[in-house]
Amino acid sequence: MTWLMLKLVGDVSTSILPGSWDVNSILKFVVNLLFYGLGAVAVIGVIIAGILYLTARDSEQQVTKAKTRLFEIAIGLLAWAILFTLLQWLIPGWSGI
Repeated sequence: MTWLMLKLVGDVSTSILPGSWDVNSILKFVVNLLFYGLGAVAVIGVIIAGILYLTARDSEQQVTKAKTRLFEIAIGLLAWAILFTLLQWLIPGWSGI
């Protein structure tokens, strides 16, 4: 009975991935998504820090907060560049973006 049901259903696939996607394609998609997402977040962060700095006037606390935010964004971008380079070193022949 079970064999007959499988024969009627046809080709049964157990993969959760679409037909053309493999692990390399998924990894590329995730890295690209993170790469462009990080760029967008960094740009938004720099705009917010710039507005914070421009509206500081005589508030030393607000100027320090804006400078700290810019410094943290630079550290985050540097960390991402190091991780991206490490990923390319770990997977030889992988083009990344």
